[in-house]
Amino acid sequence: MDRRATAIPLLIALALLPAGCGENTIFGDPQRRAMNKSPDVDRKPFEIGPASDWREEGMYWDYAQEHGVVLVSAHDMLVALLLVNPDTGRTVHFDRSANLFRDPQDDSVYTTDGLLWGESESEFSLERCRIRHMGPLDDPDVELIVDPGVRFAFERQEWSKAASNHLYTLAEDDE
Repeated sequence: MDRRATAIPLLIALALLPAGCGENTIFGDPQRRAMNKSPDVDRKPFEIGPASDWREEGMYWDYAQEHGVVLVSAHDMLVALLLVNPDTGRTVHFDRSANLFRDPQDDSVYTTDGLLWGESESEFSLERCRIRHMGPLDDPDVELIVDPGVRFAFERQEWSKAASNHLYTLAEDDE
């Protein structure tokens, strides 16, 4: 086989790759892959009510079935974890006896905070969904909206972004 016969398919393949650079160019964004693998879950923004409803520490499963999201309130912060393994696109399940999330497909394990734990095959922690505030941040009854279409990854240092959580203020403790 001559060089031209080898080069032509290679050039066609390179032309079909999306523009840009980085890991997302060739293999695709894992966030988008996960969204496409679980089309049965509604990814539209949804209201969760006032922040004060979620102040008590714990895990809230109110939106797990319909939206694939669990609310986790701990350390004066509320986060909305997407219950989808970013690597496989499969729904993770909560193992109450171990107090961990597990992916039944590849046995990946995550803490209640969503962090990848132990000797998991996955490369990414569970993602946080955007939390929008419909009013002043210091209002204990500010209305919250969770947007599963906008997500934040720990591995990209996005968990510290303001939209990835709701922080409860000290003023709320005084009430």
